[in-house]
Amino acid sequence: MVRPPTPAKRPYAPRMAPAERREQLLDAALEIINRDGVAAVSVDAVAKAAGVTRPVVYGQFTDADHLLRALLEREGERAQAQMAATLPGDLNGADPVEVFTGVARGYYDAVVTAPGRWRAILLPVDGTPPAVRKYKERSDALIREQFARAVRWFLRDAADAADLDIELLIRLLLAALEEGGRLVLDDPDHYPPERLTAMARFLVETLLHRYPHTARRPPAASAPGRGGSPRRASRSAST
Repeated sequence: MVRPPTPAKRPYAPRMAPAERREQLLDAALEIINRDGVAAVSVDAVAKAAGVTRPVVYGQFTDADHLLRALLEREGERAQAQMAATLPGDLNGADPVEVFTGVARGYYDAVVTAPGRWRAILLPVDGTPPAVRKYKERSDALIREQFARAVRWFLRDAADAADLDIELLIRLLLAALEEGGRLVLDDPDHYPPERLTAMARFLVETLLHRYPHTARRPPAASAPGRGGSPRRASRSAST
């Protein structure tokens, strides 16, 4: 009697240090998001993409939500590192138009340089699991606060800016920047960084046209840099 062939055993995944394995699984999840969308990320899908078994994934993450939060945190930190190079260390004497134009250009260049990272970050909030959505909302709130601090610094001597709704202004400006990021991801030939940066500059110039005294001035004390903020801005940080 001929015995049926014995099914081939699945080869074991090569051994890796825990930190190295974690990075491998996060990379696999990022590839899945860019190929199939965030809804396709699951323990099974990540295990298959990484060539490992489910227990290997569970050895690093409790579930798919945990994995997605870790991925967003990692990519968010790397994105912040990309953006840090675009920010002046000190706003003393800085031209606000040049500062915000430089941030916009650096942002769009960062998107082009690492499109996979930014697709994960710029996914529609409604398309992410609740736990991941909460993390992104907290991160976005921090970014809004940082932008608001810089805007208040540049408008600090504008008495007629007292009634300006800075909280709403920042939300709209950041929404425009994010939409530009999605455009350059979807159609970089039609929406290159240069075109999007020119529009960002136009928006900032249009805003500050009403406040001409925000132009470059001699250095003053306690301007906010990467690590701090002026006392006046700190007192009004909540909007």
